[in-house]
Amino acid sequence: MLIKKVLTLTDGSELSRVALRYAVEICRQFNAELYLLTVMDKVPSYLDAEISHEIFERMEDILKNEVANCSGYCETAGLECKSEVRTGLPYEEIIKYTEEIDADLIVMATHGRSGISSILLGSIAEKVVRHAPCPVLTVKPTAKDWEISKPGSCEV
Repeated sequence: MLIKKVLTLTDGSELSRVALRYAVEICRQFNAELYLLTVMDKVPSYLDAEISHEIFERMEDILKNEVANCSGYCETAGLECKSEVRTGLPYEEIIKYTEEIDADLIVMATHGRSGISSILLGSIAEKVVRHAPCPVLTVKPTAKDWEISKPGSCEV
């Protein structure tokens, strides 16, 4: 199987940046295209409309900045990446985008929640693994990290 398109996800966490580094190395090895996606949860309707609008705008700015930083990192590593910011239920938007771009692989972080937090919050990674139309590489909190092997690379 040829890997031509790799989708990686960012949520602004350090672990999602580790997943990005894995995705970059995979793309370099397979000469594949890299797609970067971040999904903002919808603001719950029970929050005050004015407060929720302010929170939403602030979150959107933070995530757009994160996507720009990650895109810059990819360029420094010698890869172009196509980036997208979406709003909705994260796992649904991830699956929808995967199908739209016809991705061959998803590389994503799993935050390793367990116990009550896993029950209450659910696991986006678990839902993506179950519903994805392609293989999913999950990067765990204990994952090995490395630097991009190109002189002059930047930190992510």
